[in-house]
Amino acid sequence: MGNRHMEAILVASHISKQFPGVRALDNVDFELAPGEVHALVGENGAGKSTLIKIFGGLLQPTSGTILLNGQPVHFDNPLQSQEAGISVITQEFNLVPQLTVAENIFLGREPRRAGLLDRRTIVERCSQVLQELGLSVPLHQRVEYLSVGDRQLVEIAKALSREFHIIIMDEPTAALNAGEVERLFTIIANLRQRGIAVLYVSHRLNEIFRIADRVTVLRDGRKVGTRLIRETNDDEVITMMLGHALEQYTISHTPPTSQQRTPILSVRNLRVPAALYGVSFDLYPGEVLSIAGLVGSGRSELMRVLGGITSPTGGEILVKGNQVVLKNPTDAQRYGIFFLPEDRKVEGLFPHLTVLENLVINARSEQQDGPGLFLKLREEEHHYQRVQQALAIRARSHTQLISSLSGGNQQKVLLGRALVSGSRILLLNEPTRGVDVGTKVEIHEIIRQLAKEGRAVLVSSSDVPEIVRVSDRCLVLSAGQVAAVLEGDQISEEKILAAAVGHTTKEDGH
Repeated sequence: MGNRHMEAILVASHISKQFPGVRALDNVDFELAPGEVHALVGENGAGKSTLIKIFGGLLQPTSGTILLNGQPVHFDNPLQSQEAGISVITQEFNLVPQLTVAENIFLGREPRRAGLLDRRTIVERCSQVLQELGLSVPLHQRVEYLSVGDRQLVEIAKALSREFHIIIMDEPTAALNAGEVERLFTIIANLRQRGIAVLYVSHRLNEIFRIADRVTVLRDGRKVGTRLIRETNDDEVITMMLGHALEQYTISHTPPTSQQRTPILSVRNLRVPAALYGVSFDLYPGEVLSIAGLVGSGRSELMRVLGGITSPTGGEILVKGNQVVLKNPTDAQRYGIFFLPEDRKVEGLFPHLTVLENLVINARSEQQDGPGLFLKLREEEHHYQRVQQALAIRARSHTQLISSLSGGNQQKVLLGRALVSGSRILLLNEPTRGVDVGTKVEIHEIIRQLAKEGRAVLVSSSDVPEIVRVSDRCLVLSAGQVAAVLEGDQISEEKILAAAVGHTTKEDGH
């Protein structure tokens, strides 16, 4: 980095943001230098999103100043921020799916010749930008057919084509596979060499320590501090995020007793074209069985079949020994199966409904008839109070929109649906994706408590340390087949990864 910090391109001083009843940011200072990767971290609700929305022109600060290249700026809208040279790449990309890659990169500023769209120039300029990044993305392909990773590359190319000097990345690896993450890191190194400033927001500390130059920590809307990456470590950053050291915790694993060894869910020779090739296993009450596997292993497809979202082409699913057919999610609910989707924003949440409505929506759909509306509302409020206390959900009121909660608290509300629904079989897809380290610990404890209460929990996760931490047993999938079944002390990162890449022999999982 040299002395780049002495030449800050962006300086935010004493930034505060007040919402009704909530002070989201309180006197926050932040600097960003050319050619720097500056990480911004904090628990859910710490104020990270609010700060980057201010930089992106989506929100305006209640007080404070922002200097860009030494000059004061105020952004009333995103367009003004973009015109000043700031690009914000969020998890919800600002792309038009029906347009091609090239059309998206130059959307709104298309070069014209004699009044007509100059497609040749568009393609030439796009090719130049992609070549500078060392990227290979089909320019004539419609964006809707691209992978999440390739869509992200289009956003970055769009930013470079407009000669932005600051690129803000909000949880950029949340939906990427390992190969796409490596490609992104290579691009970020390229951006750094070009003198572009990168503000990198992530919950994944291992990424931050790999690519960032500095890290700034927010907690409860306040800046805790900024550290040079080379002068700090995981423990210090986590302590700054939480306000205390993260306790080294162990979770008690109590496998079901012999009296409980009657499976509540059984899968026999399950098949899905190009995804699953004869998968079999049993799930017992009172246990956490994890599903591990690399991208393409069939992990996601297995969970979607059991949730009634995808139909298998062969095999059997038995609940309490009786064969069932799950044609849709309603069928799964009827057999006592709760499904937590992998992408809570797209498949799990109803953003325009309240916290309470999101919590009880499954129960409402199952209880169309019954007591009067007043009695139902009182019962629902009782459910909310019970779940809020049990899961430590941080919300001002059950009447606020769920979209106003942090990601971790949104996830807790979705887990609360399982408690309200009374389901005995819980399918949890990526239960801690996008949550901070403190909330992750809480969710792990919730999962173990659910099993302790007699529920059967099936966890699908790409976070191998998480699997080691919460599982009684672990089913490892590789290329759509069971590669290994690990139990107790056998469950380790090394054995899971070895089985996932095909370095172990298949074991009988029944």
